Amino acid sequence: MNIVIAGGGKIGYYLTKTLLSYKHNVSLIERKKEICEKIANELNIPVFNGDGTKIDDLAEIGIEHAHIFIAVTGRDEDNLIASQLAKKNFGVKRTIARVNNPKNIKVFETLGVDMAVSSTSIIADLIEQEVDYSGMKTLMKMKGGKLALTEIYVSDSSPVCGKTLKDINIPRECILVSVIRGEKVIIPNGFTVINGGDYVIAVSSQDDQQELRNYFIG
Repeated sequence: MNIVIAGGGKIGYYLTKTLLSYKHNVSLIERKKEICEKIANELNIPVFNGDGTKIDDLAEIGIEHAHIFIAVTGRDEDNLIASQLAKKNFGVKRTIARVNNPKNIKVFETLGVDMAVSSTSIIADLIEQEVDYSGMKTLMKMKGGKLALTEIYVSDSSPVCGKTLKDINIPRECILVSVIRGEKVIIPNGFTVINGGDYVIAVSSQDDQQELRNYFIG
């Protein structure tokens, strides 16, 4: 796969090194000449001394042949501009951009970046997933954080204990994926009875997570 990376800092360097280990063809564009020379000598890849926010410089590295463009400079605005140019002017199918300020993620996605990645948000999500809020734990976030895969522990005092799923008025946008009972995994239907000690795995919007907690935990 042909991949072009804009930004030769620590993230760009180690990302390039990792992608090369997976046998991808990687090219890199970087503004600082000394960084270009260092990466070219160490990694033996095409490195261009240029600006990823300029059409002529992107054209020079042959970005039109790239399957993926990744912008990882230290400036959000540069990463956004470079990603937009790659997609709109050169037809790159997939663009990924580093976002230093997590508040810019939605802006990037709205403006056409396929994937906006914030290390701050990733770390915060990992911490969030490890925290058990009185029997309810977020296992994974999907679709840019809009959906959540949640594990819910059902105690003997739970409002749903002993009830069938058809008698539990869960939010419409929630899907109960499975019920884990000891070593047994149950694919639930309307007649499945929820027992104390069960773990329920559910998919819901983030907005419905609190409502799920109210139903199952109280």
